[in-house]
Amino acid sequence: MKHMRLARREDGSQISNLRLREFNRSSDFKLLKSKTLYWSKRDEVNTVIGVWHGSDTLVATLRLISVNNDQVASQVLEAAVPVSVQFPGLVFNSAATRHSFRRQGFNQLLRYYSIQAAANCGIKSLLSPVYQSAPRIDFMKKLGYSSHTLTDNWQTKLAPNSPRIICILEAKQFAGALEILRHTIPDLLENYPWIGPPISL
Repeated sequence: MKHMRLARREDGSQISNLRLREFNRSSDFKLLKSKTLYWSKRDEVNTVIGVWHGSDTLVATLRLISVNNDQVASQVLEAAVPVSVQFPGLVFNSAATRHSFRRQGFNQLLRYYSIQAAANCGIKSLLSPVYQSAPRIDFMKKLGYSSHTLTDNWQTKLAPNSPRIICILEAKQFAGALEILRHTIPDLLENYPWIGPPISL
């Protein structure tokens, strides 16, 4: 059955394998520290969501990390936050989509449920670190994201091939972004329904 849901501890090996495989494929960076992608306590204490194309075929995943101030946000991003951000915030982290399912809207599907949860849970800002060469940035701007270069950056797990930036979506943009996504990926939303407990942040 095609579906979306919260990832559980028993999904850890699938999550780890998908992250490792797709991070190693990326043209945006070179993976330097693969151990940071294995399912760990960081996944257990935060929220990980996934898209399954069947009972055992994971096709996309995303980790959501709640942050309450600039200091915590910087620790998660491994970079200084370059602009003023309203908190609480939510950092999008360790996103991966199976190669054969790329460019079909699965990142947008993950984003839809994440924005919806953020709106329901009183989150004020979404923070998405991406690389300047990423094709999804133009679409993110249509959703209302603003983009900012991360100039003070101490991340060591990846060696980037293009500058690392942060895209920020404020709460006042959530409703409009959700409406755009509903019109952009209606088939995915219908074919991959959310099952089980909702996202709680």
